[in-house]
Amino acid sequence: MYLFAIVVLSFFALIGVCHFLRGLVRAFSRPPRDRGLILIKPIKSRDNAEFLLRSAAGKVLWMGRFAPDSVIALDCDMDDETRKICGLVCRDYPFMKLCSRDELKSIIETI
Repeated sequence: MYLFAIVVLSFFALIGVCHFLRGLVRAFSRPPRDRGLILIKPIKSRDNAEFLLRSAAGKVLWMGRFAPDSVIALDCDMDDETRKICGLVCRDYPFMKLCSRDELKSIIETI
């Protein structure tokens, strides 16, 4: 029983060391950010609009300091109800906004 506990504890210690080393490598191997990162989610129909936006927000929140600066819900010919759903989801997250294709062009030009 004692040997089993040592093996399990060693296994979890090894996983922790690997996770720590992975974090160090990611921290030192990433180039400096001189430009902002944007995650663009094109949305056309209301079937998956809320799911797509909330999953993108979850990814941004999970990624921490390596995350994009903002998430843009791109209006690809949405109907009014889909636009309303996207607006409600965008209000929940300060880094997310809804914009049209023309607004996206101006945002990309300013980066």
